[in-house]
Amino acid sequence: MFDTMDWSHANGDEIDRGFDQFGGLQAAAAAEICRLIQTADIAQLWMADGARSLLDWVSARLRIRHATAGQLVSVARRLSDLPVLSARFACGDLSLDQTDAISRMATADTEEGLIEEALGLSNLALDGMARRSAGRSTEDERSVWERRRLVRQWNLDESELRFHGNLSAAEGKMFDQAIDDRVNVMGPNPETGMFDLFETRSADALVELAVTTGDQTVSLPQMTVFADLEALTSKADGVAELSKTALIPNETARRLSCDCVLETVITDGSAVVGVGRNSRTIPGWLRRLVNHRDSGRCQWVGCSNTRWLQVHHIQHWSHGGPTDLDNLILLCGFHHRFVHEHGWHITGKPGDQVVFRRPDWTPYPGPMSKLHPRLDALVGTRPS
Repeated sequence: MFDTMDWSHANGDEIDRGFDQFGGLQAAAAAEICRLIQTADIAQLWMADGARSLLDWVSARLRIRHATAGQLVSVARRLSDLPVLSARFACGDLSLDQTDAISRMATADTEEGLIEEALGLSNLALDGMARRSAGRSTEDERSVWERRRLVRQWNLDESELRFHGNLSAAEGKMFDQAIDDRVNVMGPNPETGMFDLFETRSADALVELAVTTGDQTVSLPQMTVFADLEALTSKADGVAELSKTALIPNETARRLSCDCVLETVITDGSAVVGVGRNSRTIPGWLRRLVNHRDSGRCQWVGCSNTRWLQVHHIQHWSHGGPTDLDNLILLCGFHHRFVHEHGWHITGKPGDQVVFRRPDWTPYPGPMSKLHPRLDALVGTRPS
């Protein structure tokens, strides 16, 4: 067993000196490891152990993560041309992270000046300096852009879609910001009163970006729903499909038909008996009226969302509901789902007094609770 130092009774000055000394010792040890890596790299020692790369070999030998091993290997290779930086690293003047950042900028002619400048900077500032010094050429950006891709994979019954992909920095930032903007205006889940996980809200945000345009005057994406007649008039009977491949719940079919250019083919068994009424599509002029009346905001209680809104038929068109101003209401995509798949209800007249009701028809939010008798008596005794 190795004896460890007892710091429990050390004073502040002793602890400060301990950090300085052991921090320098840690840096010096990392510097020696980098020198070992340089030697092993030249001799290709890692190949004798059956490793696929020097990085894998260092990770295994030091029992460290690939990310940490990758930093050590990168620093070791860069230090071979930077003797002054190597010496300052070896004597513990610079940490591994400082040496990493400086080595990304330095040459044999500039390393001394960069070292002195780096000593007065935080690691965050130093990393930013290194990142900016590297620059980025048009060729680099084009190389990343040419690797852009989006891979989509459905499961066997097409009930779930998985996807992954790559975007260049510019497009990635725009995509990232658009998702964040949507997530930041989402309210709590009304069924739990709590915010869904950030990843869950990000998925909702992506769907809203994909199926809405942000322009309340234009039509939305077109899709084809193949549905039995019963699927659009009942919750349990009949079948609805997207493009004859992916089955969807009947209520989802009704939600989709609320506010998009939807070509609905209604079937009775194998025979086509009709085409959904085209009048349920909300024209631009009527959408503008709904948007003006509802002040361009989701009408769900407490929701402040003013973007990516959808127009909902309060009484669904398949149940005889007209595409009239008094039967339409603005909802964001998140809350639109609640009045379809989650079974919530809307009563009252839009623009006047609308009541949102839970699946059991109780109003949301409920009435204010009565004051406790003692508090009620106290309030009642206040001077007028």
